[in-house]
Amino acid sequence: MSNRRDAPGTAVQADLFGHLPLSARESTPRTTATEAAASSFLRVGDSAGTLDVRIERSGRGPRVAIRVDVMTQAVVAVVSRTMPLETVERLVRGRLDWIRAALRGQSTGHSTDLVDIEHAGETLTIAYEPSRRARRVALRVDARSGQVKLVVPPRMSQVQALDFARRHAGWIAARLKRRHPPQPFADGSVLPIFGRPHRIRHRPEARGVAWVEDGELHIAGGAEHVPRRVGDWLAAQLRATLAPLVREKAARVDRRVGHITLRDTASQWGSCASSGDLCFSLRLVFAPPEVVDYVVAHEIAHLVHHNHSPRFWALTQSLTGADVAASKAWLRRHGPGLMRYG
Repeated sequence: MSNRRDAPGTAVQADLFGHLPLSARESTPRTTATEAAASSFLRVGDSAGTLDVRIERSGRGPRVAIRVDVMTQAVVAVVSRTMPLETVERLVRGRLDWIRAALRGQSTGHSTDLVDIEHAGETLTIAYEPSRRARRVALRVDARSGQVKLVVPPRMSQVQALDFARRHAGWIAARLKRRHPPQPFADGSVLPIFGRPHRIRHRPEARGVAWVEDGELHIAGGAEHVPRRVGDWLAAQLRATLAPLVREKAARVDRRVGHITLRDTASQWGSCASSGDLCFSLRLVFAPPEVVDYVVAHEIAHLVHHNHSPRFWALTQSLTGADVAASKAWLRRHGPGLMRYG
């Protein structure tokens, strides 16, 4: 969806999640730093447990960027093409506490430093995020965690940046109070699967992987596999729902659709490429069916009109049985809350 806020994206194929298939990961032996150079995966652990980190090589510079996908529980380290794996492992180990907090939804999706400021007798914790692209200092809210980020441009000192944050402490306090408490993919958590609440029930003694029964999502196997299995099952359900909707609506406008990709994006519910490839947010699995139908109609309409003209909106409405205005309003109001799950 081209407009980022009126519309804010694994597939059964695991590479869209950014990690190995379930069967492969559960049987993968411990990977050393040397072996990871070929496999692009690194297993790092301490007394609290182990984490599988996918390594991505980039030519953009010597810094290490660590990214966490809460819904799919994937951890990615973006490093320079020449950085030794031993160095990557050491840097990842230094961020293990942050990574685990991010996986629980208790931190932002990118590795940053946390700073405290005082306001009205309380301590406000915000993320301090230097950015080479920023032109001015700004306060932003992370869509997934609700954490407030202080984005700092080059050549601005931390003293100046924190002074800016203190002048806007009232705004920060208000935003932090609006945060939705995270709902992890864990036993007892309630998820709105296509708008209907389902409680996760861990069934370690059961056979199989995941199934729905009497309003509960049952997950078999060890507790350490529950988050990943929930994420995989949800993605499969969303893909099975989207595929026929896409085919039916594309046929109505006589347009060809390319690949359908699912991604856990925080800023867009969908997007349409000129090639006909479509991308949808994994978070749509938590939205009501009529909202999902609207998002698909929106992206199919973009196959005909690459804009948001009156003709585009008229076509969108003709492709969905949902109320377009009501669906857009639902996404604006409830969309941010869908980021809390996982």
